[in-house]
Amino acid sequence: MSSDRAAAPHRRWRADALAIWLLLPALAAAAPLVPGPQLIADGIPSFEEHAAAAREEPSAPRFVGWHPLRTEMLVLARSGTRTQLHVLDGPQLKRRALTTGADPVNNAQWEPARGDYLVFSRDHGGDEAYRLFRLQPGSGPALATPVAITPADARVSDFEFLPGRDKAPAGLVYLLEQLDRQVAKAGERVSVTRLMWVDPQQPALARQLGEVRGGRFTSLRVTAGGAIVVTRIQGGRSQLLRFGLDGAEPRLVGAAAKVGDAGDLAIEGDDSGEDGAQLLWQRQAAQGDFRHVQRLDVDSGRRDALLTDIPADLEALAVPRGAGLPLALVHNEAGVSVLRLWQPGGSAPQRIDAALAAGVITNPRWHPSLPLLAFGHASASSPGRIYVYDKSKAVMQVWAGAEGDDAREPTEYTTLRWKSFDGLEISGLHIAPPARFKGPRPVYVSIHGGPASQSRPGYLAKGLYQLVNELGMHVILPNVRGSEGFGKRFVNLDNGRQREDSVRDISALLDLIAGRADMDATKVVVAGGSYGGYMSLAVAVRESARIAGSICRVGIANFVSFLENTESYRRDNRRAEYGDERDPEMRAFLQQISPLTHASAVKKPLFVVHGRNDPRVPYGEAQAMVQAVRAAGTPVWFLTAEDEGHSFTGKGNREFLQQASFEFVRRLVNGQPLQPVQTAAP
Repeated sequence: MSSDRAAAPHRRWRADALAIWLLLPALAAAAPLVPGPQLIADGIPSFEEHAAAAREEPSAPRFVGWHPLRTEMLVLARSGTRTQLHVLDGPQLKRRALTTGADPVNNAQWEPARGDYLVFSRDHGGDEAYRLFRLQPGSGPALATPVAITPADARVSDFEFLPGRDKAPAGLVYLLEQLDRQVAKAGERVSVTRLMWVDPQQPALARQLGEVRGGRFTSLRVTAGGAIVVTRIQGGRSQLLRFGLDGAEPRLVGAAAKVGDAGDLAIEGDDSGEDGAQLLWQRQAAQGDFRHVQRLDVDSGRRDALLTDIPADLEALAVPRGAGLPLALVHNEAGVSVLRLWQPGGSAPQRIDAALAAGVITNPRWHPSLPLLAFGHASASSPGRIYVYDKSKAVMQVWAGAEGDDAREPTEYTTLRWKSFDGLEISGLHIAPPARFKGPRPVYVSIHGGPASQSRPGYLAKGLYQLVNELGMHVILPNVRGSEGFGKRFVNLDNGRQREDSVRDISALLDLIAGRADMDATKVVVAGGSYGGYMSLAVAVRESARIAGSICRVGIANFVSFLENTESYRRDNRRAEYGDERDPEMRAFLQQISPLTHASAVKKPLFVVHGRNDPRVPYGEAQAMVQAVRAAGTPVWFLTAEDEGHSFTGKGNREFLQQASFEFVRRLVNGQPLQPVQTAAP
C-alpha cells in the first residue's frame, strides 16, 4: 500500500501540527502536546505535556579522536536539534562547533600528518547511507563549508587515513557499499563492497583497490603498505585480506578463522614490531569462551593468543602509535568495563580505572604523539564524560561532561537471576521504585536490541527514569540468551531454529514476577527496539494473557519479508543469525515463528514506532503489523517519523516519542482507556 495513501488521513493534522509547533513557546504549559511536522501520530489521542518529561535529557559528548600534533580532540555533541562535530582544546573548555545542518555527523578523522583538514561522515534523514566530506576549519567564527568527496548514491561503511607520520599522507582508504536503490530498476539486489583509495583534496581521482560481490568487507585497518579487511567465507569462517595501493590481487593474511555470529574477529589496530615486522592486534575468542587479545604478524601469518586467563570479553583495545607505550585493554566483567594497561612481554596488566564509577567505557584511543589516553565513560550517575589518562603523570582527568544534567539521584542497579525453561540461568538488571511507592508495583520490561548486545549498568534513559520515579514501576533489563558479555556459547544459543528460546526466557521472567510480592504481575508492560522490538511483539503473541501491553520500536514483524527487504549489504550477516529464507524448510520455520503470522493473538494494546527511512528493518514491517493487529480489534498507537531511520535522533522527534511512550504506559497501569482512534489502515 502506498505511503501517500497511508498518510492521507493525517495531512490536515500534520499541517495544523506544523502551525502549532511554531507557536509552542507561546502556549500554556498544560496545552496538549502535538507531534512535530515530520511526525505522523496515527491512533494516538491528544495528551498534555508532563512537566517532568518536558525537562531536557542530559546531552553527553562523545570522544571521536585526537589531533595528530596538538593537545585537542574531536567531539560529537548535540548542537541545536542534531549531533554535530566540535573541537575541544583542553579540559573543561568550551567546545567550538565545526559543523551544522539538519543531519547528524557520524564520525570524523584528522588528516594524520599535520592535521590541516579533517574528513567526516554523515547520512541523510537516518538512512545510514553515509557520505564523506572534507572540512578545513577556519580561524574565524564562521563555519567552513564541507566538500563532498564520495558519491551520494552509495554508502561508506568505514574509512581510515593511511599513516602520514612526518610526511604528507598517502591518501584515505574507505569501504563503499552498493545500495539497493542503485540497482532497483535493473532488479539486481546483491551485496557489493568496493575498497577505494582517494586523495581527499582531489576526490575526482579516486580509484578502486578491490571488490567483493555477494559478500562484504568489514573492519578496515591500514598499514604503511596498504589496507587490511575482514571478509566472511563459506562455513562460518572469516579471513583477512591485505590490499596494496597498486591494484594488485590481495594477499591472504594467515589462515581463515572460525568466528561466531557475534563477530568475534575484529581488527583493532596495527603497529610495527622492534624488528620492523607489521603487527596487527585483534579481539578474538581463539581459546575458550571469551574474546582475548591476539597478536598477528602480518608478514608470516602467525597468531598468538595472549592474556587468555582473564575470564571476560575484551570489548575494546587501543594500540599506541609511539614506541614505549602500553596497550589499553577494556574488559567486560559482569557488565562493567574494566580498563587496564599492558605492555606485551612485560608484567601483568595494570588496572587504572579505580577512580571511575562502575560503568561502560567506549572508544579508548592514544594520542598519536603524546602519552595521553582518551575514552568515553557512562555510569549510573552520568550519561557520559570524556576522560584523559596522562601516562607520564599517572593522572586521570575529566575533559568534558554532560550538559543539561538534572542532578537526579543515581540509579541503583541490582541483578535478577532466574531459570529458564531448559534450566539455563538468565540474568537481568533491576531498578526498584522509591520506597514511597507501597505494595505490589507495575513492571516495565525493556529488552535490548542486537540481538548480540547487552543491558549494562549505565545512565538510565529519561523515559525509564520517569517510569520508576513518577509511576513507581520496577524496570527490568533482561539479558536473554543471545546477549553478549556471557561468552561465545551463550551468544549463539538463539541462532536459527533456537530463536524462540529467547522468547521463552521472557516467559520465565514473567513467572519470576508472578512470584514476587513487590511486583504486580497484572500490570507488566514489555518494550524493545530493533531485535528487542521483535521480542516485544513475540511476547505480545505468546504471553498476551500475562501482560498489560507492549511497545515495539523499529521491530521485525516477519522474518521472511525482513530478510528479503533489508538492505543487501546487511542480508548475509542477518541470514547467518536468523536463518536463510531461500531454503524452503527454513522459510516455513521463519514464517511460523514470525509475530505477524499470529497477529490475531495480540489482545493487549500495542504501540508501534518506526522511521520511514530505516535501512535495517524496513518500514513495511510496522505497517503490516499495525494493520493486522487492528484488524483483530486490538487498539494500536502508531508513530511514524518521516525524517528518521532506525532510531530517533532529532530532538523534537525524540522528546515527543518519550512523552507518548510515558502516556501509553501511564494509561495502561492506571487502567485508563487508550481512546483508540479509528483511522484508515496504514
